[in-house]
Amino acid sequence: MNDMLTKAVALSCGDEDEDSLKLEADPEMAETLELLATTAVLGRLLTQRAFSVSHLKDLIKRVWRSIEGWSLQELSMGLYVIRFEKKQHLELIMRYRTWMLSGPSGALLALFDWPQNREWGKVDCSSIPIWIQVHGLPVMFMSQTNATKLVAKAGSLMDIHNKGQEGILGWKFLHLKVLVNLNKPLFAGCFVPCPNGGKVWAQFRYERIAALCYKCGTLGHDHHWCATEPAMVKSKEGVPVWKYGSWIRVEARTTDCFSNTPSLPKSEDANTPGLINGGGRTSPESSSKTSGSSSSSSGMNPGSQATPHSKSPHAPRVPSCTA
Repeated sequence: MNDMLTKAVALSCGDEDEDSLKLEADPEMAETLELLATTAVLGRLLTQRAFSVSHLKDLIKRVWRSIEGWSLQELSMGLYVIRFEKKQHLELIMRYRTWMLSGPSGALLALFDWPQNREWGKVDCSSIPIWIQVHGLPVMFMSQTNATKLVAKAGSLMDIHNKGQEGILGWKFLHLKVLVNLNKPLFAGCFVPCPNGGKVWAQFRYERIAALCYKCGTLGHDHHWCATEPAMVKSKEGVPVWKYGSWIRVEARTTDCFSNTPSLPKSEDANTPGLINGGGRTSPESSSKTSGSSSSSSGMNPGSQATPHSKSPHAPRVPSCTA
């Protein structure tokens, strides 16, 4: 069957030359292609590390522990076809479009629907839905109109959890499903002016992400591999801090880039962002501590992060506008 799959994948992205020799489609091959449309997904691996197919399979098995009867095949650099024997397993896996492999700094597997036209080479793998929590906003700013304005900075709004005034008032943060471009830096947050002349920081925190660079904010590599200068933002007191850190992920205890007393890293570890707190240095990695890391009832580990229908256990108090 693997040989048939290999031939089917090759056929689905065949030569587009109009002057090429006309060939007749193999009925058996056409049947395999039809089967792929309902049993396969396209996977994009975001990481700076080199993974063999066998190693990648082992990593996936650790998070898909209750899922059996699936196969993985590399199509091109960083792109894979994953096929499932049971449709319900495919649907279960696709509930979560992103999967953390080998921890937050390891790799991110983004999943896409297998194309109905069978041409996987033309699938846009640049954007994927991600649930985002926007923390730090006073209740007066928690509206669908403001959510749309805020999300325009991060991507395209797809859904709002608990729509309506009553639903939003019960939350300490906005919970938004956003189509995010994986090739661009994640939007970290922004200052929002208040009616009294003060301002608050709206911190964007992303669910189910990994391999995030704390220097440039792009997924697929970490800051140790990045040659760019770290993105900075100044606090209301004018102190420059790292814009990206563990706080970008929802499971981190550090809730925003201004928590504690953010500062630049010490000279002996200049490539690692950190916080200076009581004379001791804490990196964004070590300042985070996962919560909700237990497996789901199905035996899967969805990445140790909040699902689209769960509240963050470390949600800060609802702020008010202050100068």
